[in-house]
Amino acid sequence: MILTLILGVPAGTFSSSWWSLIGACALGVAWGTVYLLLPGPAPDPVLKATPALSALLITTPMALNHNNAADGMLLLTWPVLFAAYLLPRRTAYWTLLVVIGCLAVVLAEGTGPGRFTVWVEITASVILTLVVILHVRAQADRLKRVLAQQARTDPLTGLGNRRAFDEAMDREIARHRRTRAPLSLLAVDVDHFKLINDTWGHAAGDETLASLGDLLPRLVRAGDVIGRIGGEEFGVLMPDCGHAQALARADSLRAEVSAVSGTWAHKVTVSVGVATLPDSASTMTDLVIAADLALYAAKESGRDRIRAAPDRS
Repeated sequence: MILTLILGVPAGTFSSSWWSLIGACALGVAWGTVYLLLPGPAPDPVLKATPALSALLITTPMALNHNNAADGMLLLTWPVLFAAYLLPRRTAYWTLLVVIGCLAVVLAEGTGPGRFTVWVEITASVILTLVVILHVRAQADRLKRVLAQQARTDPLTGLGNRRAFDEAMDREIARHRRTRAPLSLLAVDVDHFKLINDTWGHAAGDETLASLGDLLPRLVRAGDVIGRIGGEEFGVLMPDCGHAQALARADSLRAEVSAVSGTWAHKVTVSVGVATLPDSASTMTDLVIAADLALYAAKESGRDRIRAAPDRS
């Protein structure tokens, strides 16, 4: 804006072309100031409108000045870059159409030889820019999804890790508070797991855990959440499952593990502690503690069995 004030335009300072450039600069400054003064992120309508409006802002003084210089038209790459990298695909495609339309206006209003060739080159450049950025963005999004999944998955068993299980706990506790539906937690621990490692080696222990990671999801309901929450400990979160039902399902799980693992290289059994909201606890922390205490009781009473947390009433 300052350079425009100082240097003017070929038509002369204070001409209509000069004022059009000043007006475009002023609108650009005002639009940028709005972004700076917003207390938080810009609303979606503002973000989605910005690339198209900026393209029109760039085009207007060029058309009024009959200027089709390549450096001026290259400025129209920036709205496409902004939309392709930061906004939804549909908005990026609409922005591209607006930019191509703006380039057509510049071509129609421009003068001088070779302007059609320049228009074709700039238009092709803008389209390729959109394609490349959308492809790079898609690759980056896929990588982020993979990394996010890996960060929440136990690599040995393929089950959710402690982080994923805790997130599920938070969601289900919040739902329990809204609906007051019962929520049960099973703490499942492999009996004598250290003996497997010490006798046959850690590879045998890993094979056992991997086999359990494949078996346990088939022993719970579709809506249940299962995760590996410790070395040889698994957690099963059962929404809408009362205390009596949780006990029955825990005992069924224990029996199935004992029966199926008989075909494995190393047979295992599990002990299970059962706790339920609101019967056994009133908070998430208390629920976890209650399930752990019940698990310890199952271990102390001989293993390969289930124990329930006492009713808090």
